[in-house]
Amino acid sequence: EAFDRRIQLDRFPSCRDAVEALLRQALERARPKSLYRVSYVGNREGRSLELEGVRFESRVLSENLAGVERVFPYIATCGTELESLSGTSDDLLASFWLDVFKEMALEAAVEHLREILRQRFALRGFSSMNPGSGDRNVWPIAQQKPLFALFGDVEAQIGVRLTDSFLMVPNKTVSGLFFPTEVPFQSCQLCTRADCP
Repeated sequence: EAFDRRIQLDRFPSCRDAVEALLRQALERARPKSLYRVSYVGNREGRSLELEGVRFESRVLSENLAGVERVFPYIATCGTELESLSGTSDDLLASFWLDVFKEMALEAAVEHLREILRQRFALRGFSSMNPGSGDRNVWPIAQQKPLFALFGDVEAQIGVRLTDSFLMVPNKTVSGLFFPTEVPFQSCQLCTRADCP
């Protein structure tokens, strides 16, 4: 039902059978995944800090983590199983539907991870920062590389790989740091792009 609402299926009732067929395939294959680790902040120097000996550069990250000792780096994905379904159709509308489904699978993985962190670490309020989100100077996308370095072979663990331009495959994947905070933060707060989806 949530999927139908998101793709506005009520406006296109003639597509119901095609949507249901795609949805059945997607539900059979869907295996969203996430991983995280507990890291401790060290060696703070102005715009930089270290997590487990890996250096990160971002003024905003440093400011957000001032006074924070423990953070939770993470990577979450819709899963490679859905990515393989992407190549089975030349139909643009079906590709759009699948993209929406992959987005929902990613959201489910992130929410599940948030719930695990709430329960295991008794976190009440926490926010996330993601390399490449918001304006390029908030936390540059090139910082994906040291973030992935914290996890070792991410592709072997959950099927996510980092490209030479620091994009992640599957495309519906997110990485970042969860950190405890009483004041919610989103990188989008600092974004100046007017028409950002």
